Amino acid sequence: MQVPDSSMQHAVMIEAVENHMPEVIMVDEIGTEAEAHACRSIAERGVMLIGTAHGQRLENIIKNPILSDLVGGVETVTLGDGEARARNTQKTVLERQAPPTFHFLIEMRDRHYWVTHQTQKSVDILLRGKDPQVEVRKRNEKFKVVIEKSKAYDNCDP
Repeated sequence: MQVPDSSMQHAVMIEAVENHMPEVIMVDEIGTEAEAHACRSIAERGVMLIGTAHGQRLENIIKNPILSDLVGGVETVTLGDGEARARNTQKTVLERQAPPTFHFLIEMRDRHYWVTHQTQKSVDILLRGKDPQVEVRKRNEKFKVVIEKSKAYDNCDP
């Protein structure tokens, strides 16, 4: 469905689900809180959702108060003494609030280089201050896609 006015994108997304029973919805440039909530609502209804949002890396989405809901949101949690010791961390930590709207997140680092995250795992690990394992896909000189599985996130520059 075309969106005649970008300020109405969230309403058109919900209308599409309610009136047309799609199997897949694609959303370009999720950028408002209303659009992020509409995405969560659509995903919770069992419709496959593919979307884009601006941010160079997953950390940008996590830190963006409007878009962080797409990856589960972030909340500050106070741990008990025993739990803090068991985790070897401070008593106040950041944790993911809810399941992510998108199960997978792809960072497009350049036209021929993509970093793929299992969103829930990567967000949880990043919030603990560590680097997750990711999958890197890139095109070689013959334009064939080459996949590198289980690559350390901090070693993913093209």
